[in-house]
Amino acid sequence: MKKIFGTDGIRGEAGKFPITPEDTYKLGYLFAKISKYKNIALGWDTRESSFWIANSLISGIEDAGAKVHLIGCIPTPVLSFSIKENFDGGVMITASHNPFKDNGLKFFNKKGEKINDEMEENITEEFYNTNINPNIASQLSESLLFNKEMVEKYFNHLESKIDISAIKKTYPVDCANGATSLFVKYAENKLNLKLNPYNTQPDGKNINLNCGAAQPEFIKKESFAFDGDGDRIMGKDFKCNIVNGDIILMFLADSLGLKKLVGTVMTNMAVEAFCADKGIEFYRTKVGDRFVKEKMDIEQAKLGGETSGHIILTELNDTGDGFAVYLKLCELLNKNNLSIDDLTKRYKLFPQKVINIPVKEKKPFNEIKGFEELIKKCEIILGNQGRIFPRYSGTENLLRILLESPNNKDLNKAEKIIKEFFDNTEE
Repeated sequence: MKKIFGTDGIRGEAGKFPITPEDTYKLGYLFAKISKYKNIALGWDTRESSFWIANSLISGIEDAGAKVHLIGCIPTPVLSFSIKENFDGGVMITASHNPFKDNGLKFFNKKGEKINDEMEENITEEFYNTNINPNIASQLSESLLFNKEMVEKYFNHLESKIDISAIKKTYPVDCANGATSLFVKYAENKLNLKLNPYNTQPDGKNINLNCGAAQPEFIKKESFAFDGDGDRIMGKDFKCNIVNGDIILMFLADSLGLKKLVGTVMTNMAVEAFCADKGIEFYRTKVGDRFVKEKMDIEQAKLGGETSGHIILTELNDTGDGFAVYLKLCELLNKNNLSIDDLTKRYKLFPQKVINIPVKEKKPFNEIKGFEELIKKCEIILGNQGRIFPRYSGTENLLRILLESPNNKDLNKAEKIIKEFFDNTEE
């Protein structure tokens, strides 16, 4: 069976397997059938393909006997929060930080959390063993509006957890021409805050285009940024240094006096050193905010996240929530008389690079000729305090190789060797 689910739900080029009208109808049908959820919330981002995918999903879910509740064009974390309070489960139509040509599906359980491996496997097995004749009806026209009742409940929740009155200074936010575009403008009025959002003119094709958290080189200095579906946050200080998820995790753990922190295999080693110094228990998981949350539940940790900006602070939400974390950062910075520049001054990261290698297929590493020798060579260069960590992306056809070392010279040397290796191979 060809794999359908990746690190974060299902993702691919819109119009091709598994993001076709027939496939998404079938996936909606099977999600409702297998989960037995009767009331399913549906949200989407600003991609032009989100609307025909929504019609396919709605038809499939309803043909399985469930009712669809349209939450609208909203950030993924708002959908997640809405599910917990009002519905049995949900689906978000988004390819997150990917270009507009891609789209995807994120499935949620009744707790507003990503569905587990078992349900993914059940859906995949049934997908290949069930024949369904799609009956797709056009029930949704193109809309960038959202359900204000659900959004109001979300804001009320944040106001109960964050001291909005303490926020005197805010920072501009890059909305990536995505799901936070209209949402943040609405939030300004609701919360009586001047947030100065930019990249808020979605046209169906410009989501994540030279903007947003996944394109940090385009973030304006002294501002923050969300990705296309609003579950990530990144920032940039006055000197254009990146404020990534690892820096945010250290600041939140420090400011809130937390004793446990969950990261991933990609988390900078400086975070581990920070936790050791502060007496904080630190845990690593596989890449993916779902795995971070599962480990947080096991260890009863209140904070976890990824370098890429997925930050889960359970008092705010049970999934990565860019907007909620942005407000919390503003609150804590104001209360401690700090600025965004202080984040990069106080929380230093070890030099780190991620090399992205396009691949046609994701071969086991031992089947790539010379790859194991390459890794060993780089390990020697990086030394005992450095590391190299290769992995395939769960959402794109990329081999990601993480390099980390206290010494930039060693880092650059290892990077050069890796690039030369792949320049001279057909992999």
